Amino acid sequence: MSAAVLSSILPVCLLMLLGAALRQFRFLPDLFFTQLNRLGFWLLLPTLLFCTILQAPRAAGGDGLRVGLLLCACSIAVTIAAWLAARAMRLPGPSTRALMQAAMRGNLAYTALPVILYAFGAHSRAAAVATFALAPAIPFYNVWAVLILTADPASGAAGRRARLRTALAVLRNPLIIGCLLGILALKSGTRLPQGLFNALNALGQAALPCALLALGASLTPARMRASFGPALAGTALKLLGMPAIGYAAARAAGFSGELLVVALLFLASPCAVTSYVMADQMGADKELAGSAVALSTLLCLPVMAVLLLLFQH
Repeated sequence: MSAAVLSSILPVCLLMLLGAALRQFRFLPDLFFTQLNRLGFWLLLPTLLFCTILQAPRAAGGDGLRVGLLLCACSIAVTIAAWLAARAMRLPGPSTRALMQAAMRGNLAYTALPVILYAFGAHSRAAAVATFALAPAIPFYNVWAVLILTADPASGAAGRRARLRTALAVLRNPLIIGCLLGILALKSGTRLPQGLFNALNALGQAALPCALLALGASLTPARMRASFGPALAGTALKLLGMPAIGYAAARAAGFSGELLVVALLFLASPCAVTSYVMADQMGADKELAGSAVALSTLLCLPVMAVLLLLFQH
């Protein structure tokens, strides 16, 4: 493995392993990692996204939108593939919906974004493109996941309430707000006082290590053993099927160079941790969802390393 690829993947791997070890050896209580995840989601990651966009060249916005739209289109395609796989395995409705969500919903901000920033640099054009891409992709992932999880005709009023709750959650999602505020500040030419920007930038720099520590702490052997067969199918669709579909679509759309690499790394991101929470709250198979999160997170880094070896020049 080349030194450049190793330097991109190794920090992510080591920080996740450290998070898992800190929890396993009870160095810190479980509540700490829950609160750390909350801090990252509500404050650190939005600040990182805001600062990255604020320093980005304006031309990166168009490419970021193209990547974001590609992620949305590939999510729809792999959802159909997951539904066909669930039919072939004769899975019941709750397991089918959990499998479909696991296959399409990537952990963009917590796993793919750190790899991209370590691979290209936090102030690179690729980092700016990746950050802009989150603005359309994150709302779409949330809305599409809810439509999948409430597709059961028996859900009735409960399904409608779930869709309303998610619509409100999308509007107040801090990652989306961070992206939108950054875009507004960039487009309007707003310049923050240097002291304020330095403080925000320092907060943002803490986002990636905190997110990766919390993600590593969430991986447990029990999660990986539950519903292993269907979860493995969902993992294969997420880590192999989605990048394959995305590669064909990206080449057809004229993607090349770092734009193609950014898109493929996003497409190869593992199943989002929130998939487990949503499956539990909306009557899908939470054991399958949790197992898919753990398996895909464990296996995504080798896949990303191969993608960097093949396509990063």
